[in-house]
Amino acid sequence: MKTGLVLEGGALRGLFTAGALDFLQDKGVAFDYIAGVSAGAGNMMNFISGQRGRTKQVIMPGKKDRYYGVSQVWKTGYFLNLEKMVFEFSYQQFPYDFEKHKKSTVEHEIVVVNCQTAGVEYIDGSGEDSHTLSAVKASCSVPLISPPVEMDDSAYMDGSLVDSIPYRHAFDKGCDKVVIIMTKKADEMPTDYSKWKLLIRWAYGKKYPKFTDTLLHRAETYRSQAEEMERLAKEGRIFILRPELPCISKFEKDIAKQEAFYQHGYDRMEAEYEQLLAFMKG
Repeated sequence: MKTGLVLEGGALRGLFTAGALDFLQDKGVAFDYIAGVSAGAGNMMNFISGQRGRTKQVIMPGKKDRYYGVSQVWKTGYFLNLEKMVFEFSYQQFPYDFEKHKKSTVEHEIVVVNCQTAGVEYIDGSGEDSHTLSAVKASCSVPLISPPVEMDDSAYMDGSLVDSIPYRHAFDKGCDKVVIIMTKKADEMPTDYSKWKLLIRWAYGKKYPKFTDTLLHRAETYRSQAEEMERLAKEGRIFILRPELPCISKFEKDIAKQEAFYQHGYDRMEAEYEQLLAFMKG
């Protein structure tokens, strides 16, 4: 039986996933296939390399190394500095274990959206180091607050804008069952970019018209996915872990709230652990 793991994004809300995955690392739980979207891609990479606690370090590095905020607007022109978070951290502040990553036999993919075609693409995470990091950077690139990432002669952004919860793709990859770690409660919806229609059209309409139209319908696509996901969970094909507490802000600055959300992820996975094992063995 092939079991997949799908990791939702959500910027700093990925701390919930980090806590859940750290618990699974403590227990030695492994998967045959993993798909990571946005912050989920970063979580996936650290799970693959077995670097327990690294996601938490990267997401909340301390005020001196903060990679988002007004200070980054002055330095880079954008609120979110992904070059710092993905590349600089991986080689300097919080070294990534590329060797252990290369030795992993787990099939894993990074979810991105092609800005020219508005199509979702799933990038093999076992490629050359800089290409894999570029894919993670692209998957984390949020509209309006960070620029598209140039890679493979195209521009890419956050894969969650098209496929927020890629469980269908996991089934297409041959998974019999899929475990999904969400970063928000069932009644909490993602960013609805249609609320900023004029700004979105101004920013991307001329250069990326297909991407713009897709972005404006993102909330509808997510709602459809969420409904199907719940049905598949009732059928026993999907196991869902999600927060029971309200989400923290995507760019939460309160360290106590960050710590609490991480711990909530760890505690939620611990509470559901026996059910998870039964699901994976069933």
